[in-house]
Amino acid sequence: MVASLRSKYTENNSNERYPTRIEALSCFIWARFIASTQGEPNPKKIYKVLHAVNLRTRMDPPLPEYHIGNVSRFAIATLSFDGSKDTCYGLMRDGDTHLSFLKRRVAEFMKGEVVSLNFTSLCRFPLYETDFGWGKPVWVGSASLPFKNLVVFMDTESGGGIEAWVNLKEEDMAKFQEDEQLLACTYQAQDAKI
Repeated sequence: MVASLRSKYTENNSNERYPTRIEALSCFIWARFIASTQGEPNPKKIYKVLHAVNLRTRMDPPLPEYHIGNVSRFAIATLSFDGSKDTCYGLMRDGDTHLSFLKRRVAEFMKGEVVSLNFTSLCRFPLYETDFGWGKPVWVGSASLPFKNLVVFMDTESGGGIEAWVNLKEEDMAKFQEDEQLLACTYQAQDAKI
């Protein structure tokens, strides 16, 4: 399912860069979130996607493997809708004009409602290697997420799959979990496990 999403977003991506699995899943979840909870985009609203990015692997010189502390930054995409029914392609643009774009949006931010979805990925963190003396975990999850409109990606134990933990307001979750395209991908992923 993830491979098909990556291919789909490559076909419609203007910079022709093959998206990562996190990028593809973020685009898909964003599109389904907007379609199921917002309906037609409202030009008076500002639509934002925030993605926490781990900068540890991007440091030069590299940080030690077991460095402690947060080294992250938020990547923010503010989307304008061009009449396209699939709202996810605008997420995968280069950020060359990001600063001037943000300056224009600051004034707009004060006028209208903001619809945002936050993403973070714990993939490739050694969560399944953690051992507190009882052995390595069989499954890693989260009891609760700290705030609404948050999506957390985690690797599965085998490392071949990915889980998306989605935390929305109750009324938005009721709509989101009934989205037909989301359900189709969920069932496809479950069938692949069997």
